[in-house]
Amino acid sequence: MKKVTVFKNKKMSCFYMPVIILGVIAVSLTAYFVGHVKSEMKQDAANENIYNNNSRQFEKINNENLNSNQTLPASQINEAAEGPEIKSNNEKMNAVIMPDVVDECLPSKFEKFSYEILTSEEKNENISREIIFESSTQYSTLEGITTFRGNNYRDGASYGFADITEEKLVKEWFVPIGYITDSSGINWTGVGWSGQPSIVSWNPDIKKMMNINPEKKGKDDLKEIIYGALDGKIHFLDLDDGKQTRKPINIGFPLKGSISVDPRGYPLLYTGQGIRSNGGKIGSMGFRIFNLIDQKMLLFIDGYDKDAYRRWGAFDSSSLIHSQTDTLLQCGENGILYTVKLNADLNKSQGTLAITPEIIKYRYESPFGKRIGIENSPLGFKNYIYFADNGGLLQCIDLNTLKPLWIRSVTDDTDSTMVLEKTADNEAYLYTACQVDHQGKGGYSYIRKINALSGELAWERKIPCYYDYETNGGALASPVLGKYDIEGQVIFNIAKTGKNNNGSKLISIDTQSGEETWAVDFDFYSWSSPTAVYTKEGKSYLIVCDSGGYMRLFEGTTGNELHKIGLEANIEASPAVYENMIVIGTRGQKIWGIRIY
Repeated sequence: MKKVTVFKNKKMSCFYMPVIILGVIAVSLTAYFVGHVKSEMKQDAANENIYNNNSRQFEKINNENLNSNQTLPASQINEAAEGPEIKSNNEKMNAVIMPDVVDECLPSKFEKFSYEILTSEEKNENISREIIFESSTQYSTLEGITTFRGNNYRDGASYGFADITEEKLVKEWFVPIGYITDSSGINWTGVGWSGQPSIVSWNPDIKKMMNINPEKKGKDDLKEIIYGALDGKIHFLDLDDGKQTRKPINIGFPLKGSISVDPRGYPLLYTGQGIRSNGGKIGSMGFRIFNLIDQKMLLFIDGYDKDAYRRWGAFDSSSLIHSQTDTLLQCGENGILYTVKLNADLNKSQGTLAITPEIIKYRYESPFGKRIGIENSPLGFKNYIYFADNGGLLQCIDLNTLKPLWIRSVTDDTDSTMVLEKTADNEAYLYTACQVDHQGKGGYSYIRKINALSGELAWERKIPCYYDYETNGGALASPVLGKYDIEGQVIFNIAKTGKNNNGSKLISIDTQSGEETWAVDFDFYSWSSPTAVYTKEGKSYLIVCDSGGYMRLFEGTTGNELHKIGLEANIEASPAVYENMIVIGTRGQKIWGIRIY
């Protein structure tokens, strides 16, 4: 693994070329250029700090280089990245955004910030790729929910429209699952945070290749639930009746976070891991890719990566896939952003699937301390990726150079996944909120709207939260960005606030002004992300779960509670919805199927 610097000085060759071509004129130029080059080389030598890490040499990028906001030339942009209609160089250039970053968010303004790019290439060269995300509606070709909060904007965990007439919730089925006791004696029961399932309707040619049970494989309208749980298993269930569609994948150690399915319809499953002990057994902890034809593992990335600055190997973050370039994007709690060229080879006639992964890593040192783990799930907009970490650092990275465009403080640990709002072709905003962790007693959950391209703060609200070291308050849930009759609203679920220290507040905020539209207090705190469901007429409903074991149905426009049911145990997980059916797991060792009527 060799470090690549995007900003390597390559001026020598172009300086000597005029000497050969211009002859006598070059005599006068040479004095200028040689002096200029020597001066730059001397400065580079002063800035560049070569050090040994893991018995290999890495070059450390000085943050003074971080201002030159490079973009891919139009000739290098993959036409397929923005769809088949992009043909000319000018049209391609429109797909790449060249924003002006506000001064306070320039990486060079942060004295202790630095980053490195690690690759297996044998020589140093600029990272130059062709990753450009399309809109969130084009993220997946599969029917259903394939990743946490649905897509690259993380703006929806429901698929299709619901036909709602009675405005009530009804339990249709439940499936008992297990638990694991770790080496410390802690019981990891049922499904934990963030715990969203995927629900997919497979294409017939893919489904026939899979090891799905015969009675389920023959079902034309099969919608398969795929759910990672703290019992160390990935469960496969039929949405209609909760019955098993195939045997679970047994990893043997607790799974936190949310699994992802390849949005291209490839039978590939991506999953992280939260704990590496089971009783007295200590095992590997990391990230895995499984082949869903035969459920065999294709790739394991060790969370205790020797290139990581942080020695914690969990993966709670849910993957993104850039389909056009066959690239996996995965954040780790070890502080590394992994970009993996899969080189997936799907042979439908032979019923086989293989990958030949090429991994490039982005690692960094934060100005806000050493807790650089990334638990939230990254967002993708155009050629940029966004994530925040346990230390309160939010970053915008150019995926084609792996260079940070801007960074900023978000005050505290931010495990809640952000949501992105695209307001114009070259304009977008992030909505984010932090928890109360490092702030301690008297801390606030800061809710912010941030310009995704410049880093500029649009507005900010702060909510006082009760501090609990074991059970953090603030935002652990991800926000809802409203559509249809709640367009222009963003809805946050803030834990350990409101009318009691163990409660929560659901708050709807006007996206333009940052002012509160409505708010509802709960008696129990909630880490579960609210999920919006819409009818064909555009009427909105919200599904919200809490630690008291309740699932509630709210009217989206007013926050009026319409119905609630008890599901027997703490609900840390976040629901996924397919038309009228909700799927949610609880810490009470059950996965529930709930229908909205």
